[in-house]
Amino acid sequence: MLNSRLLALLIKETTELLRNRQLVIFLTIAPIISMVIFGYVLNSNVTHLRLGILDQNQVALSRQLVDAFTANEVFIASRYTNEQQDLTQQIERGQVDAGLIIPSTFSRDLLQTGKSEVAVIIDGINAYSSGIAKGYIAQIATQFNLNLVEQYQPLSTGLKIPIQSEITFRYNPGTLDSWFFVPGVIGAIVTLSAILAAAVEAVREKDQGTLEQLLMTPVASTAILISKIVPISGLLTITLLMCFAVAFLVFQLPLRGNLFLLLIFSILYIQIGVAIGLAISTFSENKLQTILIGIFLNIPIILLGGAVTAVNSMPLLFRWIAKINPLYHYLVILRGILLKGTGLEVWWLHAIAMILFAIATLLVSANRYRRQLS
Repeated sequence: MLNSRLLALLIKETTELLRNRQLVIFLTIAPIISMVIFGYVLNSNVTHLRLGILDQNQVALSRQLVDAFTANEVFIASRYTNEQQDLTQQIERGQVDAGLIIPSTFSRDLLQTGKSEVAVIIDGINAYSSGIAKGYIAQIATQFNLNLVEQYQPLSTGLKIPIQSEITFRYNPGTLDSWFFVPGVIGAIVTLSAILAAAVEAVREKDQGTLEQLLMTPVASTAILISKIVPISGLLTITLLMCFAVAFLVFQLPLRGNLFLLLIFSILYIQIGVAIGLAISTFSENKLQTILIGIFLNIPIILLGGAVTAVNSMPLLFRWIAKINPLYHYLVILRGILLKGTGLEVWWLHAIAMILFAIATLLVSANRYRRQLS
């Protein structure tokens, strides 16, 4: 009899969930659109910086240096000028992002003494892009020196061969930013969707004034709780599978690890999000309060979980806070399975942390939800 009542309650809750078209769209179509947009937009590379050029040397060697700056499209030759004051004004007005000044003695000094100097002025308003641009300039200068050694070594004894190094990138040979950001976006989408959707669905009875009818249902509070969790978890699992399909097909994300472990811990993280959403609903009186609390809680979870920035680059205090963030542990597991092919022997501590989070959040939310029903 209990099983039949629970089944009837599950069917009722699933039907109510599917009738809410806005919520279904929020959990299916919106995450895919967000994932595609963020997967392409989030990018740590800096490209197409507008470069103003003042070439006072006007020889083949100075033109080679300009070509070296613009070869990989980090810098785009935007404006040429004959006066340094004009170049400075272009940077001041925001017409260019950087200015390259090549002195008139550039080629002579380089061939006679083995060294020469050029000036690069960078607009430092955007600290991130200007810092990255500084690193690119150092790389461009190093490569230009290497090319000069090969080209002009027979003509000059002043040119020295600099130290060369061979750099190898593992797990992401093409250094594709999407391979780092897409798993983070998946984690952020699951977090946002699970918490908000579960909270909104759980508070629906309060919002519609039908909580009394639910209390009169001849089933235990545990059955009511299960009927709230199972349908939303099932829909979120479908959303997760759609996100993985987009990651594999659109962004060519690899799957180097165990698919079964990937699904197990992904579904476990969904349960954590749903449990947090249920707990939020017990503190809210209506849907608006639920949404506001959910958004307020989602922002620190996503930002401190390593979804879009590396946790190691955060200040020490926030690195410690990240340890108590379930999203952080999920992303370590997710990226480990997808990109490195690692298993439990590597991230077992994170797996234990996720299991503890799931137990704790489910117990707290279930206890509060039962109190609300009683």
